[in-house]
Amino acid sequence: MPLKWRENIRETDVNTILLLDDLHFSYLKLDGINKNLAHIINHYPYIGWFIKNKLPDYSDWVDSMIEYAKNVPEPSNMNTVIGDFFENIFDWVIYVTDPNDYHKLSFVGWDEEEMLCLTDFSDKVVVDIGSGTGKQAFAAAKTAKTVYCVEPVWNLRQYLKKRAKAENHDNIYVVDGTVTELPYADAFADIVTSGHVVGDDIDAEIKEMERITKKGGMVIMCPGNDDSDNSFHKQIISHGYSWDRFLEPGNDDGSGWKRKYWKIIE
Repeated sequence: MPLKWRENIRETDVNTILLLDDLHFSYLKLDGINKNLAHIINHYPYIGWFIKNKLPDYSDWVDSMIEYAKNVPEPSNMNTVIGDFFENIFDWVIYVTDPNDYHKLSFVGWDEEEMLCLTDFSDKVVVDIGSGTGKQAFAAAKTAKTVYCVEPVWNLRQYLKKRAKAENHDNIYVVDGTVTELPYADAFADIVTSGHVVGDDIDAEIKEMERITKKGGMVIMCPGNDDSDNSFHKQIISHGYSWDRFLEPGNDDGSGWKRKYWKIIE
């Protein structure tokens, strides 16, 4: 079941699809034909046109969905189809419409000292990956020399820039990028942090984070995984990471005991 971060997610305007980024469509494409999206594109052809023109590499995928929808009956209730589609990407909907809805969730209020106590951030160059609304980045910025927020979602990048200006952080820089394609040279940062990011390809993600970290620097991950000795946890510690548990507080979906990981790069 999708997490309930917004009660009316199923009522999202269909045009919100036009706000999605390359990253979002790349994930949708992994599953081949998305039947709900196929029916939506068939019913609202301009959405398919927009995706194909904004992202030409996805044209064949869009065409395959158009072909699929032509050969099956259109659902009798398109509002149900649209609601089902957005409910399955509820987090993306919030990111591209109102990120503050995410920032206000109780679990985002975890104690910053859980990260800051792991190393000295003073006068350091920090890269924060998948910055979201800035929980880790803004905690680091209090003492760091510079913090580079890597965030692939356009609307979140705008949110981070506005927040940095509102809170008078002139040491925060916001850039586009993903955890497996970081726009930095080898050994660029003193500290690399990531939150709720690692998990799709753990080995490749860790390799890239360690690539941009200086020798003697530290990689810190708070991936949002449950407090469990499962395969996810075992794969991370197989790379030589230390770990501990910490609480993401409150009663919102996603709250609870989580794990954090860190490693000094040699």
